[in-house]
Amino acid sequence: MTAEQRSIFFGKAYDLDLNTRHYIKVIKSFLAIPYQKLSTQHPVAKKLMSLNHKPISEGLDKLAKILQQESEAKINRAIDLQNIMFIIMVFSLIMIGQGILKPLVTKLRESMKKAKAEKEFTDTLINTAQALIIAIDANGHIVNFNHFAEETTGWFSDEIIDVDFFEQFIAHADRDDTKKLFDKMMSSTDMISQELETQLIIRSGELLNIMWHNMVILDPATKKPLLFLATGIDITDRKQSEQKLQETHSKLEQLSDRLQSEVNLAASLQKVMMAHPKIDMPGLQGQAKMLTSSEVGGDYYDYYELGGNQSIVLVGDVSGHGVAAGTVVSAAKAGVSSLIHKGISQPSEILHALNETMLETAQQELLMTMACIQLDARTGVIKFANAGHVLPYRRQKESRQWEMIEASGIPLGRSLDADYQLSETEIQLDVGDRLFLFTDGLVEEESPFGEAFGYDRLETILETYGDAEPEVIFEQLLSVLKEHTGRNVFTDDITFVVLNHTDRVAQSTPAVNDSEPSDIIRITDAVYRQGSHSIPRISRQYLAIFPEGEFADLLPRFKQDRICRVLPKNDKLCHRLGWNRFINQHHQSVDDDLYTVLPNDIQKRQFQLTHTEDKAFIMEEAMAWLSEQNLIEQDYIESLGIVLDELLENSLYAAPRDGQDTAYYRKGQVRELNDNEEVHVDIAFNENTLGLMVTDNWGTLTPAIFMKSLSKAMQHGLEPGMGGGGLYMMWRLSDYFQIRVNPHKRTQITLLWDLDGEFDLNLNTGFQFLNHTEEQEEVLN
Repeated sequence: MTAEQRSIFFGKAYDLDLNTRHYIKVIKSFLAIPYQKLSTQHPVAKKLMSLNHKPISEGLDKLAKILQQESEAKINRAIDLQNIMFIIMVFSLIMIGQGILKPLVTKLRESMKKAKAEKEFTDTLINTAQALIIAIDANGHIVNFNHFAEETTGWFSDEIIDVDFFEQFIAHADRDDTKKLFDKMMSSTDMISQELETQLIIRSGELLNIMWHNMVILDPATKKPLLFLATGIDITDRKQSEQKLQETHSKLEQLSDRLQSEVNLAASLQKVMMAHPKIDMPGLQGQAKMLTSSEVGGDYYDYYELGGNQSIVLVGDVSGHGVAAGTVVSAAKAGVSSLIHKGISQPSEILHALNETMLETAQQELLMTMACIQLDARTGVIKFANAGHVLPYRRQKESRQWEMIEASGIPLGRSLDADYQLSETEIQLDVGDRLFLFTDGLVEEESPFGEAFGYDRLETILETYGDAEPEVIFEQLLSVLKEHTGRNVFTDDITFVVLNHTDRVAQSTPAVNDSEPSDIIRITDAVYRQGSHSIPRISRQYLAIFPEGEFADLLPRFKQDRICRVLPKNDKLCHRLGWNRFINQHHQSVDDDLYTVLPNDIQKRQFQLTHTEDKAFIMEEAMAWLSEQNLIEQDYIESLGIVLDELLENSLYAAPRDGQDTAYYRKGQVRELNDNEEVHVDIAFNENTLGLMVTDNWGTLTPAIFMKSLSKAMQHGLEPGMGGGGLYMMWRLSDYFQIRVNPHKRTQITLLWDLDGEFDLNLNTGFQFLNHTEEQEEVLN
């Protein structure tokens, strides 16, 4: 404490210490007075107010000035000292900088300059890149927007910075997926780029297809996602091109499907029009097999009989295969159908007519070879004419040797001047002799080394299996051919035909007269039982058995003799409706069969199927309609229902078959009937007769199958899963059973019930199978 300060505290002038103590003592006494006694008249209060405050206040002021002056002096001394220290420090730094810091500063300047150059390069790269580069912060706001993004979207960078990227640019449909990817990547430290395609909204409101390559940029210090970097490529043009390409592909696929459908239809039609592989004609029995290298083949075989004793077989081969060749085959088939109608059987005349057909159809663009054989079943003489086809083989029963039958001629469709009569050959066959016809695809098939199958291998197989059944010969040929070629499919169509000269027949065809039933040969069961009679082949449509008693035991013999018309002599239904109605059924009528046997005074309903699922509805509707009449016993209605169910199953699944007897549809397959397919049901009745008729346009049922079914079921009973029981069941359930077939054109099945009699599952129901093109019949010995 300075002297001046001491004089203020303790000197007489101020005596600040004593006065302050006395003042504090009075204040304390005043504060001790209870507030109830406190007043200005209180002695302590009077004493406090009487005190002289001047020495105290003056002393304090004096003391404050002294202290202030001392503080200012100290501060000045400290500032002076600080300045001195600063000068020393600056001098030291200058000295140190000259020796140590100058290189560091130089290096720092260089690094900053380099970083600036790199930044300028990066900015240039980002802004000149032909891709949208957009940086987005953790809140989804845009922090960087390159020039290409500006050009693409129409937005300037300063308009877009700090705008929500998803709301501004991402189409609503893609927004949720894009945000999910953003959230996922921003919550992870994984920097792997992920792709995402979205639609981008531009300033005009249009949508662009953008393929984004997205990655996150991590904070160097925290290693946490700092920015979301979206790099986008405009793929709108590519998408449009892809869409157009896809549309083009779709149109091409539709065109391809349509073409394939048409090819499949052509193949189906070709199979349907091709003759049945089982051959049974007067004097000739055998089998054919055809393998096509594509859906539609260029090979052709056919056969037909005329006059009950002339059997004609043709095998042809169009140059090429596929749809064009199939068209020529169809023309050949149409030409043959015309020849059948005209009754032409001479091989040279047949080839001459078909040559004209081929010239009109193919205009010399495609040619067709053909071998034509005619057998006179009465004498065994064959005539062979050839139109450039590979030569057939003949095997004599006695010598057991195969030899070629030679005849020459130019292919069909090459020249209008072709003469096939000059080279027509005539050969005598003995019963038991065999013929083998084929197409050149067999001998021309090559091995992987280019070696043709050839005639030597063919003749070896024929010699080895000369006595075998046709199926065995075919199997062996195909087995050796597959082994030779190393393939299961072949480059050309292949056809085989094996024919056996089985017997000689005599012609006994009665004249047909629609107005009289005299063209029918009638035999009673008693006469038929007297012995085994040789039934002329031509009479199968003109011969009827008129049993006077039970005849079920004769069914196996009927099958053997191919008797398909049995009308019980004492049948009340036939008598009542008129015998001529049933006897003359072999003459085709413009009316459907049900309406040729029933009188006009009938009630009737017809149902047309367009889909397989129509069957259940039609059956229910038919049963309900019959029951509502209250005229027909329930047993008859139930029998009709069972028969109708079986008939519709046959028309929808069993009847649709190709020329190789292969079913088109599996049983129970749900399908819509095609435009050319017809299945309809007719039901009619009067007071004493109920009739049912089902018609389809397949015509694949044969007399042999029908008689085999009846005979087999009669001898062995119905065996589940064996097939054929349906025909036997329909025969037993009805009082008259009739089948009319125009092969590969139409099947019409008619059943009648006699409502005047008692319902009975009898074995004496009359039946007739009327087949109007005998070339399609199959004989099962």
